[in-house]
Amino acid sequence: MNVYKTFFFTLGLFIQLPGFSQDLSKHAKPVNVVLMIADGVGISQISGGRYHLNKAMAVEKMPFAGLQKTNSFNSLNSDPAAAVTAIACGVKSFDGALGLSMDSVPVSSVLQLGSNKKMKTGIITTAALTYTSAAAFWAHTADSQDYELIASQLLNASLDLAIGGGEKYFINRLDGVNLLEPLASKGYQINHISSHSDIFSKADPAKNYLAFTASDAPTAFSEGRTYLPFATSFALDFLNTKDKENQGFFLVVNGAQIAWGAAQHNADYMLSEYEDFNKTIEKVLSFAEKDKETLVIVTSGYELGGYAVNPGSKPEKLQHEFTGKTVTGTLVPVFSYGPGASIFTGFFENIDFLQKLKTLFGWR
Repeated sequence: MNVYKTFFFTLGLFIQLPGFSQDLSKHAKPVNVVLMIADGVGISQISGGRYHLNKAMAVEKMPFAGLQKTNSFNSLNSDPAAAVTAIACGVKSFDGALGLSMDSVPVSSVLQLGSNKKMKTGIITTAALTYTSAAAFWAHTADSQDYELIASQLLNASLDLAIGGGEKYFINRLDGVNLLEPLASKGYQINHISSHSDIFSKADPAKNYLAFTASDAPTAFSEGRTYLPFATSFALDFLNTKDKENQGFFLVVNGAQIAWGAAQHNADYMLSEYEDFNKTIEKVLSFAEKDKETLVIVTSGYELGGYAVNPGSKPEKLQHEFTGKTVTGTLVPVFSYGPGASIFTGFFENIDFLQKLKTLFGWR
């Protein structure tokens, strides 16, 4: 009986879901990668989103799943900076560090490595661009809250596209420097987005694209923020230019405010942010299904809040509970779809993302 169960379980891993036919070969090589990071999200937050909305989540369409260990070098309950640095740069670091090894040596991120290989690169976030989960992919500092220093490092970043808040760290600075001028001289078209329609109307495909969505942190989804799914669709088209100079693209999409809702023990805030992120996953999967060359990975750097859906819950009427307001040591899920997706299964360390991607692309 156990043999039959094992057979059908294994077979189930390779069933192609309706509308999602693809090459599921372990050794298939993607051309593009979209890494989607939902801050603070563990299995419970996904469960809460599913029951709160009373519908299937986009990740349920993704045929492969794994579990990621989120600890930093010196803490089982990693802080967000070290957790995302591990994903971005493939190193365990200390709490508060962005883009640094344990010895405080700057480490290249997967976006920097991709850019070196002629991939176009981009970041979209619902926080300030200088905030942890975006900055870990291009900044190097021992203080993840030194936002002005982080902003100044964008001048040397290998980014073709960046969309998020935090403009004040580029213009209203203690050193009096307006960073928008040198960024423009480096080829960035700099835009300000007040609605999602602005994203499309102010884009010059011949230049790099930098768009600010707020002076500081963008508003919450429940307060009218709408740009994440639209900006992501725009970025997919903007970066998807294959020629002799451009060898695919690597896009990072960050839903930062899910964790902010959890930190406030505000389940409505948290779940509405996940709803926005879920809509964005749907946009990405639709692109990937048509493209056939795009690997999509959906995960988080950490779980925050110790969220639970408690007894007495009913669809759309949940009984929520949080155990804390900081990062927990809980494993977080990793969902994947597209060429090479099957290597992101099983239990693995957060530092393994980079090595797995290097293996897929043949990078050294």
